[in-house]
Amino acid sequence: MGVAVGSRGISRVAEVVEATVAALRAGGSEPVLVPAMGSHGGATGPGQVEVLRELGVRAEHLGVGVDASMEVAEVGRVSSGQAVYVAKAALACDAVVPVNRVKPHTDFRAQVESGLTKMLTIGLGKELGASSLHSAGFGAFAQVLPEALEKVLAALHVPFGVALVEDAWHRLALAEVVPGDRIGERDAALLEEAWARFGSLPFDEVDVLVLKEMGKTVSGAGMDPNVTGRFPYAALPARTHAGRLAVLDLRDDSGGNAIGVGVADVVTERLRNKIDWAATYANAMASKALAGARLPMVAHSDAEALSLAFGSVVGGGNRAAALANTLEVAHLAVTAPLVKSALAAGYEVVGSPARAVFTRAGQLVRIGGVEFFGREPE
Repeated sequence: MGVAVGSRGISRVAEVVEATVAALRAGGSEPVLVPAMGSHGGATGPGQVEVLRELGVRAEHLGVGVDASMEVAEVGRVSSGQAVYVAKAALACDAVVPVNRVKPHTDFRAQVESGLTKMLTIGLGKELGASSLHSAGFGAFAQVLPEALEKVLAALHVPFGVALVEDAWHRLALAEVVPGDRIGERDAALLEEAWARFGSLPFDEVDVLVLKEMGKTVSGAGMDPNVTGRFPYAALPARTHAGRLAVLDLRDDSGGNAIGVGVADVVTERLRNKIDWAATYANAMASKALAGARLPMVAHSDAEALSLAFGSVVGGGNRAAALANTLEVAHLAVTAPLVKSALAAGYEVVGSPARAVFTRAGQLVRIGGVEFFGREPE
């Protein structure tokens, strides 16, 4: 029995996978983990195993095997001509249970976006499958994904999937066991739940948005465009528009994959030095969104990055917000002109006004109550 697991930093995903494995084992099955993450992990088997480990999903802890082979087989074609591929590791299993979060996608709008459907059709397709379906273009996904799901379900026995929905605080709010023949239907219904709980910024316009970090475990796009308003493929409606976007670090558990970095205006040398361009380019090619792999202006330090971002705003940059990443929107620091909007949206003031604190070397220690890097200056 295969348990398909992706590459996202989903709240409590390791616990959910552990519970799924235990339930399958109690029913007499012998589970095996099958990474279902398209081209992520550098498009290699060992890389995908490492992604799972960094998410806390460890085969040795669970007492199960893991088959991370990148080999795939074609199981059909959608009406627009793209081939649908499924990992041979999954096809070799008696059955497959996908475990995934249902949420708004970063690049398209449809009745079904990120969820069990996308994991089965693109995640389990590995690099070749992801590239094949993405060649239809995100604008065609409303038709492509349901058609591809039919092909996959005809080739795989999927008795059920485990669908997860998070709240605005990146906490697991809902877990549902979905019968295999209702995956498309429930993905659509749970997407509405996910939108209702989605954590966005409480502002229409921000002159400067500062993110401590980005990465694949934060969002498939490195940082969620539904939060930043910066879309790498095509512009979609978003609550907030950021005039300048400065990103200071790449999460270590991203494995060097910095897809999405191209939508930033300024990054730091710290971030650039962590980029694995092979992994980033593989993701860009698989998704067909090359703009996400471009390199923005690079600053020597955090202080310089903020100086460049604020200094390039026409007419001044007095509306600014800072947060750890686009998953953690419940805790942020803002300048005075944005306080009223935050309070109206239900935020609470938890500290007194304070200037950003930097070390002598220009590392950002904190902005307000949001912690960044470095130590207090002596």
